[in-house]
Amino acid sequence: MAWLAVRDRDPAPALGLTEIGETDWRAGVDLAYFTDDRVIVTRPVDGWILVLGMALMRDRPDVTGLSATLDTEVQFFSSHRALQVYRWQRARSGDLLRSFAVSDGEVDELGEASELERSFGELVDDGDVHAVAAQWSVDPGTVNVPVRVFTSRT
Repeated sequence: MAWLAVRDRDPAPALGLTEIGETDWRAGVDLAYFTDDRVIVTRPVDGWILVLGMALMRDRPDVTGLSATLDTEVQFFSSHRALQVYRWQRARSGDLLRSFAVSDGEVDELGEASELERSFGELVDDGDVHAVAAQWSVDPGTVNVPVRVFTSRT
């Protein structure tokens, strides 16, 4: 799964999303996970709006550009257990503050790792991605709110 966390701004217009309805959290997560052209968007949760969907893995958003456009903090997270691909990024007002990705054992990173990140050691997993999300903003694994459903294709 992949998701964005956006501080205090609705990112749907900037992402070119088209709203198609509302649903509960569980149905929304299933829709976002099992389709490649649907994403769900939460109302603010502790000051953060989450955008979740497999479509974000296919068309990974430009976190730095989006944060500049919205003039706020934008974070991106993704994990794919089968492929063992894990990523987190954090940008604020157009400045990329931290980026970490691991794929096929190759690590690509920018910025200084936090104490939490250093505690993960050599092997990163899905739980680590969620731990970083919880530290930076909101872990979607702890959310259960109604969501708006969007198509990511125009």
